[in-house]
Amino acid sequence: MELAPGMALGDRYRLVERIGRGGFGEVFRAHDESLGRPVAVKTLRTTEATEAAGQAFLSRFEREARVMASLRHPAIVTVHDRGVYEGIAYVVMELLSGPDLGTIQQQRRMLPAEEVMGYGVQAASAVRYLHGLPEPVVHRDLKPANLVLDGGAVKLCDFGIAAVLAPDLTRMTQAGQMMGTPIFAAPEQVRGETASPAWDVFSLGTVLYSLFAGGSPFFAGPDLAESLRRVQFEQPRPLSSWRADIPERLSPLVAAMMDKQAERRPPAVVVAHELTAMHTAMTAPQAQYPATPLGSGGAAGPEPIPPAAPDPATLAEQRIQSAEHLLNGGRYADADREFAEAVKLMKAAGQGGDRRVLMAEFGRVRAGYARGDGAASAIRLLRLTDRAEALLDPSDEFVQVLRRFQAMRR
Repeated sequence: MELAPGMALGDRYRLVERIGRGGFGEVFRAHDESLGRPVAVKTLRTTEATEAAGQAFLSRFEREARVMASLRHPAIVTVHDRGVYEGIAYVVMELLSGPDLGTIQQQRRMLPAEEVMGYGVQAASAVRYLHGLPEPVVHRDLKPANLVLDGGAVKLCDFGIAAVLAPDLTRMTQAGQMMGTPIFAAPEQVRGETASPAWDVFSLGTVLYSLFAGGSPFFAGPDLAESLRRVQFEQPRPLSSWRADIPERLSPLVAAMMDKQAERRPPAVVVAHELTAMHTAMTAPQAQYPATPLGSGGAAGPEPIPPAAPDPATLAEQRIQSAEHLLNGGRYADADREFAEAVKLMKAAGQGGDRRVLMAEFGRVRAGYARGDGAASAIRLLRLTDRAEALLDPSDEFVQVLRRFQAMRR
């Protein structure tokens, strides 16, 4: 069944407009006709093939939804209600003003250090609360898009794939399944192992790294396999090498949070304490930060060093990353524009033959297909494949990805 504006779930929550769409369901702006207030309704669709499996899914959803509704923390979205409407499970939440941190970064790229630290403190406080509950909760999908602003506050949202770590609760997703967003997921999460609080610590570290450095260190464009490889095996360069206007203790803390070994990551309570202390020092009157170029050995001056202007390739990669997020979120036209901007950046810099241009063009193809523009996208895909084969080795993995995609569309 397809939900649409005007429908009322449970004879109470009338859908006003669709404001988001993902692999697990949709998010609607709605009106609570009983209490006369605006709300957000998140729907979850079962992908189970049999009726018995679908019922098991709904049972798991009901048990975990009760836990989500019991959460009370200023940095966690408030859940008001839950229910099932003609086989579609839904959760009713407070409606936040937005935008989310992913959207903010798409608009502004490199954010001020003090601003990011403020977001990090609130997010870490929410994670500390979740992990400290009598029945600890692992969010599983911490990423900038799930940290939404509401006025001056940041709120952690989207518990659609959360896991409750209690022996008497069945998880909505079982061990052996990869859940969450790969470039913000922990290595053991990518491998499909059993959920643990260390997952969220890794993800929060990656979120902080991304917001400070201008992008995820594990992003590999449409090449999911490469993203998964980077998450599991590649060590990002220190955060301090990206910019010097951050507290000295932040870079080693983020590195520890992103340690490949779960047991070596600091617990959320330590992360929250450290970030709070650093943020307090940053916002204190007459706070001083290193202003000497890294490695110079000179004395710190009175002004922080501004981050170096990113080169066109870095800017293009950031555009591609934001476009991938938009594409995954169902914002196909916006994604196409971001991919197109990445192409313009590279061509303006005389790098029209760069691999990033091919990646961005492939993104435009996928966005076109997603919008239903199959004919034009097929022509663009054919031309792109010919160009990629001319520029790259025929055995190149990207060329193979294009060929497989072509085969799927025939």
